[in-house]
Amino acid sequence: MNGLGGSIAMAFGRLRKLFRREPTRQELYLRLTRGLNIERDYQSWIELWENYAPLQALPRSSLPLSILLVGSGSDNDRAYWDELARSGNGPQPIWPPGTDAPLNEALPHALRIASDYLVILHPSDRLAVSAPQRLLAAFDAVPDALLIFGDEDQIDAAGRRFAAWFKPDFGEDLFLSQNGFGRAVIFRKSVLERLTLPEAVDLDDAIYDLALQAIATSDKDPLHCPGILVHVAGDPTVTPKARSLYLSGGARRTAVERYITQRPSLPGATVEDSGAHGFLRLRHPLPDPLPLVSVVIPTRDRKDLLELCIKGLDEATSYRNKEIIVIDNDSTEEETKTYFKALSQRPDVRIIPAPGPFNYPRLINLGAAQARGEILMTLNNDIEAFEPDWLHEMVSQVSRPGVGLVGCLLLYPDRSIQHAGVIVGLSGVAGHMYGEAAPDDPGYAGRILVAQDLSAVTGACQVMRRSLFEQLGGLDERHLAVAYNDIDFCLRVREAGLRVIYTPHARLLHRHSASRGSDIRPERLVSFAWEREYMRERWAHVIFDDPFFNPNLSLSGKRGRLATAPRPRIFKKN
Repeated sequence: MNGLGGSIAMAFGRLRKLFRREPTRQELYLRLTRGLNIERDYQSWIELWENYAPLQALPRSSLPLSILLVGSGSDNDRAYWDELARSGNGPQPIWPPGTDAPLNEALPHALRIASDYLVILHPSDRLAVSAPQRLLAAFDAVPDALLIFGDEDQIDAAGRRFAAWFKPDFGEDLFLSQNGFGRAVIFRKSVLERLTLPEAVDLDDAIYDLALQAIATSDKDPLHCPGILVHVAGDPTVTPKARSLYLSGGARRTAVERYITQRPSLPGATVEDSGAHGFLRLRHPLPDPLPLVSVVIPTRDRKDLLELCIKGLDEATSYRNKEIIVIDNDSTEEETKTYFKALSQRPDVRIIPAPGPFNYPRLINLGAAQARGEILMTLNNDIEAFEPDWLHEMVSQVSRPGVGLVGCLLLYPDRSIQHAGVIVGLSGVAGHMYGEAAPDDPGYAGRILVAQDLSAVTGACQVMRRSLFEQLGGLDERHLAVAYNDIDFCLRVREAGLRVIYTPHARLLHRHSASRGSDIRPERLVSFAWEREYMRERWAHVIFDDPFFNPNLSLSGKRGRLATAPRPRIFKKN
């Protein structure tokens, strides 16, 4: 056997050898979830997993939790909460003296008689059956947590549950851009006693105000307890999706503006309405003077793509203080060489030859070594700018304290989604959530539309400080010559204690893989398999539990589908 068939046979032979060793627990789980890939409606999913044996085995002891019920309820609501109170070891409901007392009147009364923790609900809401066990595990692991938030769904008048909202762990940008807490928020009583009573009349706005106040008093992030804790009363014809899409931003804006003044991570930030779904946008100040941005573009021929890329930087980008470094990886076409000759006459463009086999990290590292700018950008040659302020947005984000790297929203030419952030663990190692989503799709719980912390963003367009790139040793040329090197670098940024931010307020067009092609071509198959294996071993702890992706959502889809089996959250004890 020879030719292409022989190459494929040899590739699969090496693959078989690769997987002969004993797989790790995480690898076995990933193979299982990828293999099953089961679609379930929410009701059947509930019936299967809420009676899951390990969950039932969680400790069952008295929970130091009280529930303040604010608003008017029906006789059925009263009967439900009275029955919960009679159960003996469950959370104890507190009814304020006045039936229609707003939260700022009901809370002082509740704090006089509440247990160590307090959750604020409407009488028509319901507490999830598994909530006490989940919360006890969280209390045990993190006994000094000032605030705990969990997941929620909605429940109609007939008791049918719908519109699960499975949230990520806390990230400041996301939770300021939208109400990321919802109603499943558990406050430590001692913290609530120090807060200012909220003026907001709407219950969700008031809870959100209190949550931000609590966070502002501490240098610790709130603890996320994954799993449904609360069923919020609703109507599936009115709110058929996650509640984050229906919680208005008008009343919240005052709370966000007050919070910003108290946080050193947000110096000079301002708040404005973002349009759809009541989301907010935080604008961050730009350095003065504007720093030089070194744009590193690897290429091999494809003059048509490169010309569009550089034209977008020249004509569609209002940020002027930049230099362009083109890394030429063995271009051979005459039209490309002619174009290079013209570009080399420009003082802001340099052409750097980089002969040899394609190794993306080597090309980027070479370009970074030639860069003069304080800010370094990696940019694929198949990307085109079409809006003027995208680079201002990315530079303002990366200039913030504690931010290490920034990615943007990438669109296909038809304006569908190519990249709105990377989920580590998706499709086995990492993948683009919402890939190929329609232009008007807000994403799961609206996350396409708001800036947020993520574990990774694509290297097709990344912005970082050049000093950080050098400090971390650049991209990994040895282990990740083609695939996952950008993901690995993002994870190393987070490992160094810095944040990775996705912003949808910088949008670019991306003709994805137009120049390089797929990573799973026969000639690339073996090295691609080795790169996947390296990532699985190096980052197994993140692949199994990306903090910005809920363990109840599937790692085998791109639309926020329910996980075939929820992945367990193992809390790290203090």
